[in-house]
Formats: sequence, structure tokens, C-alpha cells
Amino acid sequence: MNAVGKLTGYAKTTELLETVVTVPATLIPFARTVAGVPASDPHVLKMYPLTAPQAEAIAAKAELAVEPDRFGYCLEAIAEPERSRASITD
Repeated sequence: MNAVGKLTGYAKTTELLETVVTVPATLIPFARTVAGVPASDPHVLKMYPLTAPQAEAIAAKAELAVEPDRFGYCLEAIAEPERSRASITD
């Protein structure tokens, strides 16, 4: 699996993805538990919307900054650019 666990932040006003922070690999089990990821999705292949307290709990444990007033957060797995064959096109 080339994907890495991320906290993704979508702007509340536009619903556009505006911020992505990596959850350290050692904290993925904690993040999975907080987000309620079922055992049937061991690689976090789906997007899991988080409440503000869930996002803040994961961020605090991982020493990451979040802005729950501005963004709605999700836990999801995203391939790092150097680990992906996807290309961005206009």
C-alpha cells in the first residue's frame, strides 16, 4: 500500500480541499480508533469524516495543527506524489 494516513481539511464555505497533514504511521492505530474505522478497512481506503473533537484528538496526539472553525476534517489515505503514478492535468 503506497498511501499514507492524512488528516484532510475541507473549507466549510466551499467544500474544497485546502489542507492536508500527514498522521505519523505510529499513530494510525490511534487515529483509526478515534475515527471509528472498522476492522474491515485496515488500510483506511475510505474517507472518514471527523467531528471537531475527533479531529482535535488526533491532531493533539500527533502534535498537528487543525482549524476546526474553518475546516471540516476527514481521515483518509492518500498516496504521496513520489509514490503515485497519477498526474495532474488541467
